[in-house]
Amino acid sequence: MPKQDLSLKRCEEILEREETGYLAMCRDKQPYCLPFNFLYEREPARIYIHTGLKGVKWEFLADNPRVCFTVAVPGRKRTGASPCQYTYEFASVIVFGTAQKVESAEETLDSLSKLIEKYREGPVLPAPEEKLAKLRMIRIDIEKIAGRQNL
Repeated sequence: MPKQDLSLKRCEEILEREETGYLAMCRDKQPYCLPFNFLYEREPARIYIHTGLKGVKWEFLADNPRVCFTVAVPGRKRTGASPCQYTYEFASVIVFGTAQKVESAEETLDSLSKLIEKYREGPVLPAPEEKLAKLRMIRIDIEKIAGRQNL
């Protein structure tokens, strides 16, 4: 089957369900991409990423807040008698937007709570204050969502 564009609804389902996404940044013609756990919110359309206070990502984002974020659904390879028949099944979503540090304590705690709820597998204790002091949330304000599949 040929590659197909995904509907916005299907893209949003993937963003809500999948657990790992890749944040791509660029500065001075140098790309930089990192995997993250994330939270997708539909209204307003945003992605939240939990991270630390330091790191190269902050240098990239300070220079250029324009980012893309990609999520892929695990697929499988297909083969045939000819290498021309080889392909890989996939569904993926790419988000374009602008990233920034979440400065508000209220927004930080709200997005962190929702992120924890997404990933938890049972009762969760509150995060210790000393750990909260060492974290930062990145918010991507989404401008465009697109998806493709080859199934």
